[in-house]
Amino acid sequence: MRYNDRVTLVYLTGPVDELTGEVNKRIVEDVPSTIIPITDVQELATYGLLKTTAYEVHLKNIVDTPNRVLIDGVEQSIVTSYCQRKVTVLICGK
Repeated sequence: MRYNDRVTLVYLTGPVDELTGEVNKRIVEDVPSTIIPITDVQELATYGLLKTTAYEVHLKNIVDTPNRVLIDGVEQSIVTSYCQRKVTVLICGK
């Protein structure tokens, strides 16, 4: 599999600030990946993403599951993730 796309992984760390409601973010930029849009209606219904745009993001090697993924400047939340032997697959949607 070719990993010719780049994504940014966003990890939310620490407690929520009581005044502003913000959380500290740790950002990992330019992670090699393969982005595949999910178009199968049955698969979209499984993840509850029928009315949104959903993606499969394949990352080389095993990585910690991030809280959010930036794809083309748009922040996507992680619905579920799978860690296999040499790849991590993230299912993400808005």
